[in-house]
Amino acid sequence: MNDHITLGIETSGILCAAAWWQDNQTLLEYSLEIKNAHSTVLADFIKKGHKTLAIDASSISLVCVACGPGSFTGLRIGMSFAKGFCLGGNIPLVAVTNFHILAALAEENGQPVYTLIEARHDRYYTGLFSQKRGKLTKKYLAPKEQLAAEIPAGAQIIVHEEMHKGTFHKCLPAGRAVIPGDYKPSILCELGRRVFSEQPLTPLDDIEPLYLQAFAGVL
Repeated sequence: MNDHITLGIETSGILCAAAWWQDNQTLLEYSLEIKNAHSTVLADFIKKGHKTLAIDASSISLVCVACGPGSFTGLRIGMSFAKGFCLGGNIPLVAVTNFHILAALAEENGQPVYTLIEARHDRYYTGLFSQKRGKLTKKYLAPKEQLAAEIPAGAQIIVHEEMHKGTFHKCLPAGRAVIPGDYKPSILCELGRRVFSEQPLTPLDDIEPLYLQAFAGVL
């Protein structure tokens, strides 16, 4: 049970979630949509999860944290908790963008992938994956009208499910479709484990949330 357990932490929006992942499957997952209580809820999740699985921090071999873009406060809470947890247990930490989590839902069909996250005021955090889902080629903040005009025919459009409840799809040309997605902790863990195995580890002090504007809020 205690070999190669990955802990995933997601606090970038209204959702607070934690998951324990091992051997390509989720052992346990907690999630709650809540405002202004992520720090307390996250700590309770970790404590409860370790008790349920009969493990402690020493059983965790890797922590993966969603680094945004998203809520300024939520991202800081998740990142601070993850860093403290890893520092105390000498555990490696990998940050995964929410763009990559959404892009993992796209098909490998050679078409560009646009991953969109609401940033309020009809603007959207945009991640462009030109061919491969794992290679983020561009990230930027754009107004709805600009995106509607620049997204080419055939592109896959993956939107965070909170945004999909809105009206973005109504401004697209006929025939364009959006795919709703959420920040699945299992995908976060899988992507983080892959980064850990394929890329040099980023020093803990150098890991920061991804901000695309001075103060970003989703909550």
